[in-house]
Amino acid sequence: MEKDLELAKKILSAVGGKDNVIVTNHCATRLRLTVKDTAKVHVKELDKFEGALGSVIRQNEVQIIVGTGVGNVYSEFIKLGDFSDSGRIEETIEEDLKIKKEPMRFKSYFFKVVDFISGTFVPVLPILVAAGLVSAVLNIAVTFFGLSSETGTYVILSAINSAGFYFLPIFLGYSSANKLGINPMLGMYLGAILVHSSIDGAEGLEFLSIPVATTTYNTTVIPVILGVLFMYAVYKGIDRMTPKEVKFFVNPLVTILIVTPVTLIFLGPIGNEAGKYIASALGFVNENLGWLSVGLIGAFTPVLVMTGTNQALFPLVFATMAELNYDNFVMPGMLAANIAIGSAAIAMSLALKETDKKALSLSAGITGVMGITEPSIFGVLLVYKNAFKGAVIGGLVCGLFAGFIHLKQYAVVSPGIAALPTFIPTDGSGLTWNFYFAIITALIAGGTSFAVTYVLQKSVVAEKSATNVAEAL
Repeated sequence: MEKDLELAKKILSAVGGKDNVIVTNHCATRLRLTVKDTAKVHVKELDKFEGALGSVIRQNEVQIIVGTGVGNVYSEFIKLGDFSDSGRIEETIEEDLKIKKEPMRFKSYFFKVVDFISGTFVPVLPILVAAGLVSAVLNIAVTFFGLSSETGTYVILSAINSAGFYFLPIFLGYSSANKLGINPMLGMYLGAILVHSSIDGAEGLEFLSIPVATTTYNTTVIPVILGVLFMYAVYKGIDRMTPKEVKFFVNPLVTILIVTPVTLIFLGPIGNEAGKYIASALGFVNENLGWLSVGLIGAFTPVLVMTGTNQALFPLVFATMAELNYDNFVMPGMLAANIAIGSAAIAMSLALKETDKKALSLSAGITGVMGITEPSIFGVLLVYKNAFKGAVIGGLVCGLFAGFIHLKQYAVVSPGIAALPTFIPTDGSGLTWNFYFAIITALIAGGTSFAVTYVLQKSVVAEKSATNVAEAL
């Protein structure tokens, strides 16, 4: 706790103090802060703090890589600055950001989209991880322990699993609205309307004589996000026109009355069809490039994580899951990558001589093979190029294998050793070759990455030793 508080104090000072922070948030390993003026951020200081593994700045967002203990640092950070939990510090964020507003280029728009996707999906991940792993537990209980579907235990575990995905539009409605800076409860409200039993999959509906297409919204992601984006424009427009004396009840009332029918008639069906097209496109890529497509995911995942663009893959994964009930493209490639990244860090822990560096590499590596790779990437791979090479080669080789055997993951959980049960089919068929292939994939990724990293690093050490001996002679 003392170390967390000390790190929080240093970070607050390095980002320009309380007055420079507009938004506070965090994901699995990073403290995410939106600031008014990036010129006041001391990047070199952030990269040197004990307990921090580096930093990334994208436009007005500063990301400090802390590792799996980021939650504790975040708690201390918001106490220090008296910040609101997971939200905006000021209502005037748009005006504040105009201070440093620069001309938008394609790259800026791209990262803005990635940042929105990240800010929308990352807060929801704990729910999906819990639901996905409960699905794995349920499969194991049925397969190995004969748990009957008639028992109350099965019903409760099944409800825990299905609720996490069935009500996904509600969770995403909240997080996307919160990311956009409007009342997140309205976003949640829109998501609840979409999955309501009288709306979800209903036939023959009409609104003011305008027909409403029959659309299934549960487990979907794109319809509610499109609806919330439209809600943002409506809410801001109404807010500007409404006298402050009646804003409290006029804004939410008029907003939801406009947004709901537009979403049901236009945006929802469009989003649903878009999801199907995305799933079909991924299926086409996977079918025609096959093993190569998964291999590329395995090889390039470290780069995607470094730049934060891995978050942009979430809509693709959810669209595929909603359509096929499994993913045989992105998640299998990331299983290969995550195991390879963690194994490269573990190999470095054996190859290095310094005690503190060995300890950092080992802890980061263990976390990596379990599915959380940021500590390994920022703490090891970016520092030692041989570890980076080993991770890329291991991810590529094993990704090719996963693609060749058409490996499938049946739940949205960060792939790693802990997530191996999610490769058991959810149709009650029990252990199939898919599960055993997942284990083989993990072993190949770990073995290849470890061996390449260790050999490359040892050859460098041997070369340096030979050079030192030659110079001494």
